[in-house]
Amino acid sequence: MKKILTLNDRMSPQKTGGKFEKQQIMAEKGLPVPRFFCLTGAFYEQAYTQVKDKVQAELDTIVFSDGQSIRAVSSHISAIFKTVVFSAEQENEILAEFDSFFTKETLVSVRSSMIGYRIEESEDSADNPFAGISESFLYVKREGLLEAIRGCWASGFSQEAIVYRHAQQMALTGFAVAVGVQEMVFGQRSFVMFTCDPNTASKDTVIISGYGIGEGVVQERVPVDHYFKNYATGAITRQIAQKTTKLTFDSEKGSGLTEKDVARAYHSVACLSDDEIETLARYGEKIESFFNHPQDIEGAFTEDGKLYFLQSRPVALDYSRQRVWTNANVTESFPGVTTALTYSFSRFFYRQIFYDGYRQMGWARKLLHDHQAVLDRMIGFIRGRIYYSLTSFYHLHSLNPLFPLFRGYWEKMMGFPSSYQTKPEGILAKIRQRAVFAPEAAWAASIIIYRYFTHQKAMENFYTWWEKLFGPLRGKTYENEDMLKSVDLFHKLWRQVGNNWGITLTNDTFLPMAYGITEALFKKWKLDKDPALLSDLLCGDEKITSVDIILNSVRLAEKVNSDKTLKKVFLNNNARAIWDKIEKNELNKAFCDAVRRYLHLYGDRGLQELKMEQPNMRHAPWELIKMVQGYAKSAVTAASLQVKEKDVRRKAEQRLYKALRFRPVRRFILNRLLNRVRILIRNRENSRYNRSELFGFSKNIFRGIGEQLAAKKILSSPVDIMHLSMDDIFGYIDGTGVTENLQALANIRKKEHEDNKSVETSVQITTLGPVRDNTLTAVCLQDDAPGVLKGMGSSTGRVSGIARVILDPTSAPEDTENMILVARETDPGWLFLMLAAKGLVVERGSMLSHTAITGRKFGIPTIVSLPGATTKIPDGANIEIDGASGVVCLLDN
Repeated sequence: MKKILTLNDRMSPQKTGGKFEKQQIMAEKGLPVPRFFCLTGAFYEQAYTQVKDKVQAELDTIVFSDGQSIRAVSSHISAIFKTVVFSAEQENEILAEFDSFFTKETLVSVRSSMIGYRIEESEDSADNPFAGISESFLYVKREGLLEAIRGCWASGFSQEAIVYRHAQQMALTGFAVAVGVQEMVFGQRSFVMFTCDPNTASKDTVIISGYGIGEGVVQERVPVDHYFKNYATGAITRQIAQKTTKLTFDSEKGSGLTEKDVARAYHSVACLSDDEIETLARYGEKIESFFNHPQDIEGAFTEDGKLYFLQSRPVALDYSRQRVWTNANVTESFPGVTTALTYSFSRFFYRQIFYDGYRQMGWARKLLHDHQAVLDRMIGFIRGRIYYSLTSFYHLHSLNPLFPLFRGYWEKMMGFPSSYQTKPEGILAKIRQRAVFAPEAAWAASIIIYRYFTHQKAMENFYTWWEKLFGPLRGKTYENEDMLKSVDLFHKLWRQVGNNWGITLTNDTFLPMAYGITEALFKKWKLDKDPALLSDLLCGDEKITSVDIILNSVRLAEKVNSDKTLKKVFLNNNARAIWDKIEKNELNKAFCDAVRRYLHLYGDRGLQELKMEQPNMRHAPWELIKMVQGYAKSAVTAASLQVKEKDVRRKAEQRLYKALRFRPVRRFILNRLLNRVRILIRNRENSRYNRSELFGFSKNIFRGIGEQLAAKKILSSPVDIMHLSMDDIFGYIDGTGVTENLQALANIRKKEHEDNKSVETSVQITTLGPVRDNTLTAVCLQDDAPGVLKGMGSSTGRVSGIARVILDPTSAPEDTENMILVARETDPGWLFLMLAAKGLVVERGSMLSHTAITGRKFGIPTIVSLPGATTKIPDGANIEIDGASGVVCLLDN
């Protein structure tokens, strides 16, 4: 068996260690890797027999609580390895290999790679990188080669290696050492590149670069620049250091390293250009694809600009301890601090609907059962706020072999600031087993194709099913219902929900894909030169429930303006007084009936309506009256709103026709796609109101139980039920609970709820280990360029007005004249306030978020995804926004 291998031989982790196997693979794939040959672990084993007993004797004397003892033993073993004698045959074989690769004057690097007797204990494995522990010898001459090899072998027993192995409970001698002899690259600029951000688990490329050879960068001996390339957007950010020194070849000695000054002109100049960063990022993606794991890559640029890759190892990510959280999208539904009941109920909701969603996409019940624990943890509760557990979402989605096809579209729709790296199981594991992957992919593809072509019919069936199920329950209250019967009714309805709601998730799968393909064609065919064209073309759908809610409230205002008596009442009374008159039928009967009919149909709409603690219009009907009063004063009409939207769409279609006048096939393709996107958006918005009704029903159940528990003196107040979990409440009623003192629980959680209001949390959080052991509060944002902020334009138009920073829609200002609404996020309950605004600016969201859709629907210039907007834009400031480009300008007062 050969004990010295070259690039013409097959290297493996068992023979040469992961370090050199990866270098061979990169070289075979055409990447620039310096030439090398490798002494296998078997060569080491043969040499080790000479010193084995002496080494073991030294190891037996170690006192692991005594650092000096470990250092002394390591030093003694290093001296022992210097006594290893190469046979004439071995020496000749090594030097002959050197001479076949290099000239006698060539300087080489001699690097070690530890090979564990158990492969998972090997250096550069995903579990045990051993980073920086094994020895490397640089700028080695031919005559120093054998001594460097002995030094590499001895480094297996360095103080660091001994301590590491002992801490990991590995056998101190349970390894061999492979040694690579590689042509030395005289790096002028060196770098370390991570193909994912190890701090946040985002798939952003992180590059650290400095002058000189890589040892200076890796060992942090020289100042370095940091570069971050966002995986999702491609944006590059930089942190440029004052690079005053470099580590380089000691040309005076003719060997070894020395520290030298960097020329002053290069101190503050970026080590890497944008083109070089782009090139490295592309190579990084390739290398990661070779090894199916995020990589930590070392390399260098020589003086003539040539690029070399010197090493690639897995980024050490402890997936079992890592959790990635974001509220980038979920705050649209659950903004700010919420209660234990809202969280526990929402967790139940996500588990139910995703179980059905995955089932409808063809997942076997056994697979769903095996991942039930993950399904139960799709959202978390961090400092009183609901967060998506991206770890759970990516874990579950990746079980579908086609997830890579729609991953990017899904991430964009969700408004994530980047893509995230989670445990590479599921799809990647299956791809490596082609026999397993191919039939699974084919089955998944057939399910998706079937679902796509039958989707609209399925959605229509869903609406019919929902109306049949929910119609008799719409508006019903449960204060006088037996509590156990209420619990049984809840479960009865939710059993049906759990078998039917998944179709809405299928819609949310198709929507970002259809939109993404349409957007890509706009870019390919140069239609994106008109930045407002795509959003304008998505206007004009007449069948969206949330729009009907607005239009019908405006029609109520028209009734007020057409009746002198009503108009006088609405002008001279507050909303609660007007509602009292409606309740007592003291106003126009037809109008009172219209208001009641409106509340019956749309009463589950409200500010932050998915929060259990937040009353809907059904519970606070005077909120509707406030809106009607506002519309009556503005004299807006339903017809004018509809005409405006249709006009935007008509003009956009004219622009599209003009741009593609001589491209009928392209026009046909885009019109089909645009129609599909509009239908999918309609489905999404309409099913969202169905969701509001589902939450409204559940809210009524809990409110009814709260009233009864308060009447029985079990709770001090009906609202205290909001600080109990769903299991606390139902368990108390049906005998499965573990606590009878519900008020004590409520008191603890009420205090936490209030405390959480005084802290801010970040949009995205990566935690390691127990979540509460991590810092969960927000990091302050740095200011952007003075006077100019940039977000994502999502509804065309440019307007100027007065910024009204609103964090809580329930405390909105009465004077909304000339208002540009600035918020962290919005939910459907903000619609009334949004319609009163000239423009919208929100910190979160995406082109497919509710804010963006509403802006396009009503022709309101809208900017989403502008981080820190509520702190960077002063309340009352004069601002101008451009809904096409996403730019906000702060104007001089």
